[in-house]
Amino acid sequence: MKRDFGIFSVIFIRAEGLLILLLLCFGQGLFASGRKAVQEEIVPVNTEYVFCITAPDVSALSLSRQITGDTVVRSLAGSLSNLSFRFRGEEEAAYYRDYAWARSRSEAAGVLAAKRNERDLLIYRGDPSWRYRKNLKSIDEAILGLEADLEKLEALAPVAEAKPSFTLTAENRNGTYPAPPVPGGEYRFCTDRNADAFLAMAISEYHGRMYLDIRMYTLHTRSYSFEDSVLFSSEDLNEAMDEISVRLAAAVSETFQSAIVVHAEPPDAMILINGALAGLGEMEKQIRLPGNVDISIVADNHVPVSFPLELNSGELAELFIELTPLGVSAFEAVVPNNPGSRVYLGSLYLGETPFTLEIPRNEFSYISVETSSGEIGSVVYRDNNLVKGSAQFTGQPGGAREAVFNTKIPVSPEEKRVDRARRGFYGAYGAFWIILPLASLAANYAKNYLYTNEYKPLWLTVRIGANVAWGSALGVTLFQVFRYLYVSRADATPIVKVPRKETSP
Repeated sequence: MKRDFGIFSVIFIRAEGLLILLLLCFGQGLFASGRKAVQEEIVPVNTEYVFCITAPDVSALSLSRQITGDTVVRSLAGSLSNLSFRFRGEEEAAYYRDYAWARSRSEAAGVLAAKRNERDLLIYRGDPSWRYRKNLKSIDEAILGLEADLEKLEALAPVAEAKPSFTLTAENRNGTYPAPPVPGGEYRFCTDRNADAFLAMAISEYHGRMYLDIRMYTLHTRSYSFEDSVLFSSEDLNEAMDEISVRLAAAVSETFQSAIVVHAEPPDAMILINGALAGLGEMEKQIRLPGNVDISIVADNHVPVSFPLELNSGELAELFIELTPLGVSAFEAVVPNNPGSRVYLGSLYLGETPFTLEIPRNEFSYISVETSSGEIGSVVYRDNNLVKGSAQFTGQPGGAREAVFNTKIPVSPEEKRVDRARRGFYGAYGAFWIILPLASLAANYAKNYLYTNEYKPLWLTVRIGANVAWGSALGVTLFQVFRYLYVSRADATPIVKVPRKETSP
């Protein structure tokens, strides 16, 4: 029984090993087939949509107005450069798919034909029989591989990218706009620049205004697939460019337009979209291209709001925004001896004293008053407190408060220069009469020590330093004297001499 049991154990172990081997082989087969499927995954072709903007035809305009063409083309180029993609329709996708398919098959067939021609010419090379058979075998294997590749290309049609990235041609990105092609040369114009479409423009005059006509040629239709026009004057050029740019960008990107409406509180709040004023309080509906926009709401004595917003294709975004009021403190500006003095917040004129101001608490504010006689008083104010200035506050924060300003005639720049020169002269003059006796004592002491004692370099240095000190002080004093005299005379009002009238004899 023991022997039989051992035989069955060996058979069982061998069967188990065989099963594991079969499973490993099957798993490797599955892995290889999966890897092959991944390798044969179809990669989309034509992933980029290249657009060219041509120079506008301004021959119908007068010379003084032909510069408008440059403004128009750069405005449209700036709008189109913001596009990032294009939605490709079935007809366009089929065109690029068939074009890529035919091109790949043509290239594969060309390589196969060249290899077959090489095989036919092999017999004429005069190689030895062993080399001829070796080369013939390798070429036959290559031909079989190329035939298999060609069959695979014919059976597997490529896929055109449904959402290619949008870009302008290199010359457009460099600020160069080529002349439009002559009629009949549109297709060659696109293929020479590797462009999928181009824009042609013409500007003419119409009863004192300008008429812009645009046409877009697309390669897959081999025709002008979009046309538009706008009539505008020089004053509303920017509005006309915004209007036609939106329609052109929608046609180029094949997307639906977006719209945005903003309602803001308080009613005088400024609504800014991408830094441009769009309205006060209420903004009318604006048609815009899909993409990101920056929205800012700003109002006096309110916390500003700024945020980005993404507009989706075909979406109407309606926003309701209420700004948070800032904490303010109120006080009355008063100039006791000069009522009616002008009050300024920074450089902004507010009114005449007595005047009540409302100032944000968490911001520094510079407030100044100016009397009719030219006297000025100013303060720096923050958080119900006077930071610096010539005023006194009466009353408690939260109640009725007054800021009583002390005014004085401001010092002119000429007076400041004279005052600086005067202070420099008096300072140097006083320092001289302090340095002179001290330097004299030190020099005499060093001299006596040198004559009565053994010579030492230290006392010689003290004597020389003392003489240099009072000499330098004297030089600085003389310089300040002449500087003071020059500055005071240069800024003085010259004496006007009235010429004497000569009497005739």
